[in-house]
Amino acid sequence: MNVLNDFLSSFEFRLVATEAERQRAYALRHAVFRRELDYQMTEDADLRLESDLYDQKSLMVMLEHKRSGLSAGCMRMVPALGIGPAHLQRLPLEEHCTDSLTHPQLHPQKLPREKVCEISRLAVPAYFRHRSQKQHLIDVADATHPSFSPDEARTFPLIGISLFLAATALVGLTGHYHVFAMMESRLPRLLAIQGLRFQRVGELTVFHGKRHAFYIDQRQAVIDMQPTLAALYRHVEETLTRQYHQKVLSLDSVTFS
Repeated sequence: MNVLNDFLSSFEFRLVATEAERQRAYALRHAVFRRELDYQMTEDADLRLESDLYDQKSLMVMLEHKRSGLSAGCMRMVPALGIGPAHLQRLPLEEHCTDSLTHPQLHPQKLPREKVCEISRLAVPAYFRHRSQKQHLIDVADATHPSFSPDEARTFPLIGISLFLAATALVGLTGHYHVFAMMESRLPRLLAIQGLRFQRVGELTVFHGKRHAFYIDQRQAVIDMQPTLAALYRHVEETLTRQYHQKVLSLDSVTFS
């Protein structure tokens, strides 16, 4: 089997819909952002959960390693709401990094609010970011250090890009095509190799590390995607579309308009 087939047979995408699923995502984020990277984020230190106010209006996706049941990564999409509390009508980067947003046209306030969103909270635990079997922080749901076969480990580089593809699919499902993200400079360069060409739209700022604001039009991103990723994207899109209609559209607590 090739790496893509190995990845598809080893991992499963889950659209977060229940409170238990959300708690699992928050636990993974706490393990990565607070315990490993020591970012100064809001947390429940006793329960080891990391979350913020924007999670109540976000769509989240998790990647699960099938054999072990371990959380391999998560990411969220935060839409700009047209109703509700004022702070939730803004994107996180508008709230925390507004002075750094300098592009004259590609600014959240200059685009249709019902079409704007932000992707954030990309979290991949250390033992899924490294191919070696060194000791790393352990998933909160697992009591021992996980062990992976060489065939499993060689699929790990696809985890990060697959979560961006999942976010791309969620953006398309909800119609919030104008996508913003706060990223370190290295990540957009890596994504551009695969055809996901984010454009820098802000000045350097310190927000959980040194970052710039970036923008991409989801519709163009799908067109520009490298053929080698197309099969993976179709799989992700089909999986999340099915789950979106089964799980999310029936929820009254989340509004995407």
